[in-house]
Amino acid sequence: MMMTQYIGIDVGGSTIKAALVDEQGQLKNYQQCPTTRDDPEKVLQTLTELIHYYQTTTITQVGISIPGVINPTGKMITSGAIAQLHHYAVLDDLQKATHTTVRLVNDANAIALAEHWQGRAKDVQNFVCVPLGTGVGGSIFLNGQLVTGVGGAAGEFGMMLANPEKVSAQTAHLAEYSFNAGAVAGLCRIYNQKLKRANLADWELSVPQILKKAATGQTEAQESLAIFYQNVATLLLNIRVVLDPSLILVGGGISESQTIINGVQAALTVITKQHPDLLAIGMPPVLPCQLGNRAGIIGAASQFVK
Repeated sequence: MMMTQYIGIDVGGSTIKAALVDEQGQLKNYQQCPTTRDDPEKVLQTLTELIHYYQTTTITQVGISIPGVINPTGKMITSGAIAQLHHYAVLDDLQKATHTTVRLVNDANAIALAEHWQGRAKDVQNFVCVPLGTGVGGSIFLNGQLVTGVGGAAGEFGMMLANPEKVSAQTAHLAEYSFNAGAVAGLCRIYNQKLKRANLADWELSVPQILKKAATGQTEAQESLAIFYQNVATLLLNIRVVLDPSLILVGGGISESQTIINGVQAALTVITKQHPDLLAIGMPPVLPCQLGNRAGIIGAASQFVK
C-alpha cells in the first residue's frame, strides 16, 4: 500500500527548498532554487511552480515553512528575511493559483514540528526550539502542542527587550536579542566591531572563520565568542524561567558546531552559579537540533500528518 505523500516547501532568505514527504518523514525528489527576496511576486510564482511540479490527483496538500509572523488567516504580519512579503496574503494567493490545500507555518515553528515528529524532541511534551540565524527565532511546545498565540507571534524570542533604555535605531530593527544573540547580527557584528576598534583590516561575516581565528589564539575572536556565548546563555535562561521546559533545542547552521554548543553550555554554568535561585531550579538539557536543513520541509509537511 502506497503511503500518503505531502508537498513540503521551506522558504529561506537565500534558497527555497522543496520535496515530497511521506508519512514517515522521508524526503523524495528534492528540489532547490534561489530566493528572489526583493521581488515578492517572483517568490509567489516560484512557490506556485514548485507546487504544480509535485502536484497530482492524489498529492494536493502543501505545507510551507516561511520566515515571519503569520496571522490565523495566512497573512504575513512580519516577513523576516523576505521583507517584501510583509502584509501579503500568501495563503489565499497560493490556494487560488494552485487549487490545493496550503498550510503556512513560521520557519522556527516548522523546525520544532519536525524535531517533535522525527527528531531530537520526539516524545518530548514540553520543549523550546531556538534557531540562531541572522537573528533569533523561537518555537514553544507545551503539553505536546505547538503554541502560536492569539496572533501567531508566540516564540518570537528575538523581539524581546532586556535593556529598553539602551535600544538604538540599529538594534530596534532586529530587536535586542536578535541583535545580540543571532549568528550574523550578534556574533559577526561583535567581532567586526572589535576589529574596527583594533584598526585591523579583516571584515568577517562567517561564523566558521571566527571559530578558526579563535582557535589560533586571536584575541578579538575569542573575546567576541565569550560575549556571544553570554548573550545566548542569558536568552536561554530567561526562556527557561518563563516556560520551564524539559528540553531546549538550539537550531540554525550555527548549532552544527559543537564548539558553539559547548561554549553556550559553559556560559550557562557560569551564570547559573552566580544566582542561587537559578542554581536551585536547574537548567534543562541544551542540545542541537537533529534534522539540519531538512527540518523546514519536514515540519511544513507534518502539519497534515495525523
